[in-house]
Amino acid sequence: MDQPEGSTPVRERKVKRDAEIILICNPQAGGRWKELAEILDSEEAQYVRRIVTDSVEDIAPALEALGRDAKLICIYGGDGTIQRVLDRLAPREKDEATIALIGGGTMNVTATWCGFDRPPIDNFRAVIRAYQTGKLLLRETPLLEVRCGGRLTRGFIFGMGPVIRVLNRYEQGTKGRRQGLMIALKSMAAAWLRFPADFRELLEEMEAEVLLDGERLPYDRWSVVFANITGQINPGVHPFVTERTRDTFLAAAYASESREIALAMPLLAKGILPIDTGSLLRRLAPWNTGEKRRGLPTDPRYINTTAARLVVHSSERMYTVDGEILPAEADTIEVDLGLRVKLAVSATAALPSGLRRAADAVAR
Repeated sequence: MDQPEGSTPVRERKVKRDAEIILICNPQAGGRWKELAEILDSEEAQYVRRIVTDSVEDIAPALEALGRDAKLICIYGGDGTIQRVLDRLAPREKDEATIALIGGGTMNVTATWCGFDRPPIDNFRAVIRAYQTGKLLLRETPLLEVRCGGRLTRGFIFGMGPVIRVLNRYEQGTKGRRQGLMIALKSMAAAWLRFPADFRELLEEMEAEVLLDGERLPYDRWSVVFANITGQINPGVHPFVTERTRDTFLAAAYASESREIALAMPLLAKGILPIDTGSLLRRLAPWNTGEKRRGLPTDPRYINTTAARLVVHSSERMYTVDGEILPAEADTIEVDLGLRVKLAVSATAALPSGLRRAADAVAR
């Protein structure tokens, strides 16, 4: 049969039957070609089958061709690469293979949560050696399943609101620390000074009806709405104050103005609840004494809890899953728990990052 004009014939992939380890590489991740080359040239790489592609559309048929022989899937790439791979996992694949996130992207939020915050080559070697000696530690983890219109997306972090619009502005430009700092400064200026005008529009509160486990939250303008599995949004940003159970995810939402969340953000990022200043002033009134004056009242507009289901009804036209900006093609977005996957973790995954690096240095 003639190939359609402009198409590339699909090459038959030769499968090395005696290899159980798959290495999926996105060479575009973080622009770090040298790091990827170190992995591909390493001694440990001789034990793996390689799928090197910057098109995630190639991944699903490649995994299908490998059949049930694949026992360990290592992913070199950032959170966006991981999210797109998870989207393409068939239900049966999640029961048969362990996934190892070895880093390689810009943020590597989920890889860091798994304890792999060293250079990708070190993470890769540690995973392969632990697997070969039967010492690889696993963590069974649920994925969020986000449905919008006819689209299903899997991941660890879901977000909507003005913060996501600002993230989209960053994603559309030249990425880097300088660009990130400039956008952060413009956002702060727009929140407090209402200038520049284009950022002021980005920071307008999102009009939405938000339901947690079927119960409507009593506000309709939001600065941010999050659902999360790992407990962190970005490295160093851990806003959640509760522990999720097996059948729930973490949820946070704030029905505040942009200037309020800009002021509170450093505290929220550390899991410190915002204070309800109006209630605090009433407690400190001279006619209140004893128990009535004790404690710091939290802002009732800030919701920080766990849930099994989140539904957002809104005309907002974008949302994010694991840092990937996605168009909202419908006015209703539903977030539930979905597939459970087995993730490889380091022995120090539960430690704070500073202690983890110290423990890893001693182990070496």
